[in-house]
Amino acid sequence: MNEPFIGITCDVHVPRQRQRAYDLVIDHRYAEIVRDAAGYPVILPPARRQNVIQRYLDGIDGLIIVGGDDVDPRLYGERPKRGTGKVFKKRLDFEIDLTHGALRMGMPILGICYGMQLINVLEGGTLFQDIRRDAKSERNHRDPKRPLHRVRIERDSRLGHLAGKRTAFVWSEHHQAVSRLAPGFRPVAFAPDGIIEAIENDDENILAVQWHPECTPRSHLTRALLRFFLRRAQAYMKAP
Repeated sequence: MNEPFIGITCDVHVPRQRQRAYDLVIDHRYAEIVRDAAGYPVILPPARRQNVIQRYLDGIDGLIIVGGDDVDPRLYGERPKRGTGKVFKKRLDFEIDLTHGALRMGMPILGICYGMQLINVLEGGTLFQDIRRDAKSERNHRDPKRPLHRVRIERDSRLGHLAGKRTAFVWSEHHQAVSRLAPGFRPVAFAPDGIIEAIENDDENILAVQWHPECTPRSHLTRALLRFFLRRAQAYMKAP
């Protein structure tokens, strides 16, 4: 058996009538694109204890941090501004510990939307808390009527080699985005207004895109991205 186990985090929803309980939000499409790329998806609900988080990491060969609510701006030295959305601290704290653990172990990580933003912040970057206000963009990046848009991809990048072309259509819905890039990373895809849509560094184990590949499972870019990620997970699984 050489199919790697891929841990997939969950989004959460806190009903107003509850004070301490929350619902897990599990989008089956994340699991489906992992299965399509010949991996075993494993859902990772938020955990607090470090021994539980380590057991999660010991049982998987790759990690996907999925989309969700806003990243807490206090992580990059800013106060929340008007328009910054809610932050679910239990999920954020869990994924911070999970990401740090995966990085320490050299495990492949795929950040999607919020996941890309979190990776950038944890590695020393910052975010636009609201694109239209802070980046002075006239484009609505979370228009539910127009989620598909074109991105420009840097030719001499890992993503460019995977895509095999300079442009692609992707599906994204977000109002925050990378502002100051984390040290050691480079922007490799851009929206029409210049907003960064993908980042990478010299570590082939880190992939991060602002868009949602699970929403376009049949696209060449989605399949190429997931196949590459799964190959890295296989290499991690076989490493001594």
